[in-house]
Order: sequence, then structure tokens, then C-alpha cells
Amino acid sequence: MRAALQLALGEIEASYRDAAIEALRDSAPQEDDDGNPAWPAPQKPRRKRGLPDGVGQRFPNQSQSPRPTRAEIEQRLAQLQLWLAQRQPTLFIRDQAALLWGMSSYCTLKKYLRVARSRMVEELVDDRLMHQAEQIYALMDVARRAADAEQFSAAVGAHRVICEIAGMLRAPIKPPSAA
Repeated sequence: MRAALQLALGEIEASYRDAAIEALRDSAPQEDDDGNPAWPAPQKPRRKRGLPDGVGQRFPNQSQSPRPTRAEIEQRLAQLQLWLAQRQPTLFIRDQAALLWGMSSYCTLKKYLRVARSRMVEELVDDRLMHQAEQIYALMDVARRAADAEQFSAAVGAHRVICEIAGMLRAPIKPPSAA
């Protein structure tokens, strides 16, 4: 099931987490008019002592460091996870990323979103029992309040969902109707 989720969501496995952070650090912060990442214009190669060609070059219109730190990337991913959990529209997320982080490349933002989604799914799968317990606790409160308000069908429905979450209810409640 985990592999199917990874395939469907385009997730990045935990073993490649550091590689994902490095890929995000190396993403282009700008894009051209067609929406493609804007990489530095080809220049005469400069050799720095001990570094391969191309390392340490800045984008033409960049004044600050081209690579955010690991802590900045983790903070960005946490913020994106919050926006995804709040079901914010992509346009809002794109505007906020440009405003807060100067990220105008949608390709880079998609990379960040993919890593944030994969981490959210990984947390859900790893902490499944905890999430089930939280949902059962919340539904017990709903069932209690419904019973106190004498809304017994709502209370029965809440208990039915609790049984489904707990795995106690496997068969359908109503038999299939004969057509």
C-alpha cells in the first residue's frame, strides 16, 4: 500500500530525504516568460581552487545567496504543510511563496509541494494508530453531544463511524437490495 501511495503521489522516500533537500536547495529561484526555470547564462568557465566548474556561480539577477539553508528549507516545508492541511488554493500558496521567500519559479514550488505532501503522507502512515485514536476520541465527543441533544440518529451514525475506524464493523449494515 505504501508503494502504491508513493507511486500515485510522486513521493520521495525517506532514504532520499537528504537528496530531496539538496535538490530543493539547487532549484532555480527565477523563471523565464514561458515558466521554465531560469538557469545562469553560459559564461566563460572560472576555476576556483578545489571546486568543479559551475560551483559557486550566482544567477545573473541574484544579489543574495542562491541556496537557502537546510533550516530555511525545513521552515518552508513546515509552512507548506500547514497551508496544504488548511486546503489553501495553489494560487494563494504561489503568491505567499513569492512574497515570503522570493520564489517566482513554479517548477521549484512544485518540488517543494511534492516533498511536503510526501512528508504528510509518511507521517499519516507512520502514526496511523495515533491518528485513529484522535479521530475516535473526537467522534466519541460528537456522539455524546448528539445524545445529550436527543439527536439519536446522529449519535448512532457517529458510533457507526467509530466502529468502522476501529475495524469492528466489516460487513455493510444493510444487505444489498435485490434488483
